[in-house]
Amino acid sequence: MATVLHILVHIILPVFALIGVGVLLDRAFKLDLTTLSRLNFYVFVPALVLVRLLDSRLDGDLIGLVVLFNLAHMALLLALCWLIFGWGELRRDRPLLTAAALFNNSGNYGIPFAQLAFGDLGVQVMALVLVFQNVTSFTLGLWLLGDEHARWRERLLSVLKAPVLYAVGAALLLNALHLELPAPIYFPLGQLANGLVPIALLTLGVQLSRVRLGGQIGALTAASAVRLIVAPLLALGLAWVWPGGPSEQVFPVLICAAALPVAVNVYILAMEYRRRPELASLIVFWSTLVSAVTLTAWLVMVT
Repeated sequence: MATVLHILVHIILPVFALIGVGVLLDRAFKLDLTTLSRLNFYVFVPALVLVRLLDSRLDGDLIGLVVLFNLAHMALLLALCWLIFGWGELRRDRPLLTAAALFNNSGNYGIPFAQLAFGDLGVQVMALVLVFQNVTSFTLGLWLLGDEHARWRERLLSVLKAPVLYAVGAALLLNALHLELPAPIYFPLGQLANGLVPIALLTLGVQLSRVRLGGQIGALTAASAVRLIVAPLLALGLAWVWPGGPSEQVFPVLICAAALPVAVNVYILAMEYRRRPELASLIVFWSTLVSAVTLTAWLVMVT
């Protein structure tokens, strides 16, 4: 009980307190969501990823482990989702529900959570998960939700516009060459990296404050259950059968990453391609809200 209370008070509560501030600020001042989202996407997340990876000196084995684990997990989850969401009334929304189950909020929720729950190693692992999620959400996600007649060049350009990819590439190159950034460059990057946690969670609060609450109980429950319960269960099982056995440091982060709520990117894609955006916004909202309980349970289980 003491462990659960500690996690709720020191990890989950700070996350939702900042999200709540974002909700209140948006209700009072109608903040510019586009500007906030762009600051996160183009400035704060790349800066944090670059700084954490430079500080960590990640080796190729860890990178390979995270990428291979996420590939295996997503492939298994995709097959499972296609079966689960093929039943009854869920079938008409199968592409959207599958995307909601596959893509988690490893950016403006996952990285702050990893920082609070696991420290620097958690951020380093979550940063790799974030890159994987960005690439797959704008490739596989576009295949699920986008215009099937869109050219692959346009889809590839969308992926290549993600600055976090270049932050990871720069960090890997500098680490491989054993180079350090000069202080006049490293210091402002460090300051920007420190701003990610509060700004990202405030942005998530602004996004959630604009969600319209409503029905769609069946589809909403199914997508949230798969994202918050089935996905981490699958990750837990995959960790135990992984060659070499589970890592006490890395696999807890990966299991909790699998338990994160639905990514806002799912709503963005649904809005862009008119794939039931009202349902997508509800799934993002409720999965984020319920994750306060489910993520606490998973964190207790794996730590």
